[in-house]
Amino acid sequence: MSPLYREVQRYRDLPPFTLLVVVGALFGWLLVVWVGLLGRPLGQMTLPTWLALAIGLPLGVLLPLAYGRLSMTTEVFPDRLVVNNGMSARVTLRHADVAAVTVRTDDIRGDYNQRNIGEVSNTRIAYVVAASQGVQLELRDGRLILIGSNDPAALAAALSAARGEAAPAAGPLPSPAAPLPGS
Repeated sequence: MSPLYREVQRYRDLPPFTLLVVVGALFGWLLVVWVGLLGRPLGQMTLPTWLALAIGLPLGVLLPLAYGRLSMTTEVFPDRLVVNNGMSARVTLRHADVAAVTVRTDDIRGDYNQRNIGEVSNTRIAYVVAASQGVQLELRDGRLILIGSNDPAALAAALSAARGEAAPAAGPLPSPAAPLPGS
């Protein structure tokens, strides 16, 4: 069954990941060439060739390959929503379990947990890679799930269409400390 909506956010869009991969790959190739091929010590430390290759090749080859493929995928199907963050978390939500959908056009990066890997026991979970906006889902059991999206209106429209509802209005969530209008 093909999805009604599909969005892919690549981890390579994040500068910290890019820096870590470049440094890791350079260090891996340094180990392979300097220690593995030339047989020279790494400062005061002499590594066996097999250990230099065992560390250097994964860092120099596998890390850049994984980096090029890592992405968070959000898919809306007629009966469910699937978010796979590309690392360790995958969540599948049936539309019947979703009580409300809210488009978040405010900056969501400081909200919720400060990581992109959720836990099932958490009551506020965020799945975000590079987006600063998203869609907040309120589940019937009270949990809140925030899904980062580069096009939150399209994601919310697809969710509403799959649930058979009108698309939610876009806008930031009011602050809990904000005074109510007219008071």
